[in-house]
Amino acid sequence: MKENIESKNIGNRKFIIELRYEPKVTMLDVKGALVEKIQETNVFPCSHWEIGQSEVIIRDDKKKEDAHNVVLVTLNRISFISYKIHSVESFYANFTKVYEAVTKVLAPLTITRIGCRIIGTYKTTSSDYKDVLKNFQDSFPAKFLLDKYPARDLLFNLTYENGMYQIGPININDDFYKREFDIPDYTKHVGVAIDTDNYLTNDGQEINEKSLIKDVYMLSLSVEKELYSNLMNF
Repeated sequence: MKENIESKNIGNRKFIIELRYEPKVTMLDVKGALVEKIQETNVFPCSHWEIGQSEVIIRDDKKKEDAHNVVLVTLNRISFISYKIHSVESFYANFTKVYEAVTKVLAPLTITRIGCRIIGTYKTTSSDYKDVLKNFQDSFPAKFLLDKYPARDLLFNLTYENGMYQIGPININDDFYKREFDIPDYTKHVGVAIDTDNYLTNDGQEINEKSLIKDVYMLSLSVEKELYSNLMNF
């Protein structure tokens, strides 16, 4: 699985794969087994676990605010969130290990939704925020934006079949950093922000095949790459 964007062009990146399934009430009785099975995968260098009334949370740091990898399992959902992407292949391999561990305990699962969200900040040719913002504005038809309201920021949102994306310029002290990358070691830089969320539901067809998870993941990667390819020279 080839890297879609060179690491030197990435400031920050967060991947989320989420599977929703028909509620599995037996999960309430096997929360401890879930923790043990997920820890056996060793997808985290170290792990801290918490068990709630209807959820299991495993992360790679005791402090929630310092965690770079988080697994959440509830009655009807598995989420794998990572702020540390060594490679697109290793992230998916780790998710697969977690998913297989969960299904060993909870199988069979009837998947109702497969989702993958990629959120990131990326370097651009210009390191001057005013230039990046102007390049965004110049991408729209002249009459689309009102010149009498000088722009200080810009966010473009598009919803399409089974997905959406948001793009915009990002400045050093943008609130986006704190909102999406609230970890101690995030990188501040001028550039562009991309947020894409793609999904598949079981409306009209079963989606229990594991290969479909990879299909949605690859779709999100392709949207991210295509968007960045159009924005990198801003």
